Amino acid sequence: MSESYIGLAPSYGVFQKQIIAGTTATTYSLDFDVVQSTQLFVSLDGIVQEPDYSFTIGRSSAGIMQITFAEALTVSTATGNTTAASASLTNITTSDINVGQAISGTGIAANTFVSAIATAGSSSNGTITLSNNATAAGTGVTFSFGARIFVVYLGKQLLTPSTTSDATVPLVEHQNGNASTTAFTLTRTPPNQASILVFVDGVFQRGSGNAYTLSGSTITFTGAPPTGTNNVTIHYVATQNNSVPTVEDATITNAKLSLDYTDATYRAPTVDSSFAAATKTIKQISATRYYGVNDVLVLLNGICLIPTTDYTISTTTLTLVEGAPATASSLVVRYLAL
Repeated sequence: MSESYIGLAPSYGVFQKQIIAGTTATTYSLDFDVVQSTQLFVSLDGIVQEPDYSFTIGRSSAGIMQITFAEALTVSTATGNTTAASASLTNITTSDINVGQAISGTGIAANTFVSAIATAGSSSNGTITLSNNATAAGTGVTFSFGARIFVVYLGKQLLTPSTTSDATVPLVEHQNGNASTTAFTLTRTPPNQASILVFVDGVFQRGSGNAYTLSGSTITFTGAPPTGTNNVTIHYVATQNNSVPTVEDATITNAKLSLDYTDATYRAPTVDSSFAAATKTIKQISATRYYGVNDVLVLLNGICLIPTTDYTISTTTLTLVEGAPATASSLVVRYLAL
């Protein structure tokens, strides 16, 4: 069993979330940058995934943050009919479909999910409702039904818990199911559904009327949770940024600055000891981003040049305003950490 303690004073707050439509791929792009996999709370079809075991994080060759699962995700197929501008998928030929599954295929918009099934427990030759309208009509079309990847980013800004505002402090609450009660009163009143994560017997529950609804401080499940002690779990995430500290003047030392030039492709300095031209090709931040005049330090024969006044930059071309220097001049371009 693996446990993660988010803590009462997380280093980073202001939680974001992302829903990804799973396919046969193992790698998916993330909306935000993270440093390590433990900064993500990931569930796959409601099952919580263990960081660095079930998934890892990294960057693509273009610098895009990605999540990679250890195993290929499950995908099933079914045929059915679509109607343009309609969210109904009719004449489904399989029952192996669940609410929350991602769906892809001709006429299906990106990141579309199954939001309802007409016949409880089965969709054989039936109708399912999608989260997005179909973009085209089709008959007997084969669709792929994949996993629903739910990602919670455990914060993007420094938080300091408040002694007076509960909304700045995460909390875990447990309640007991009895197989008959559907409504549970919470100890807090969440500002909205996005500020809580609900689990029954460890399985993530989808809100918005799918598995439960939230009204004030009351959660009402569509079906009574089974009997169990503390088997209904509610995670309250911090929803207010109580304190974003301001860095005081002259408090950042060299030890806190990153001047790591180990990435020779994008970061290592450009050095030309026999420079005698008006222009110089420089590096770029990534495959699609470029340095500006204020993102580099330019030294000509040991003298630091002034941005715009002494040089300009257009994509990967640095141009000296005064033209070419004397033969065999020394030009050094250092790229600042971004």
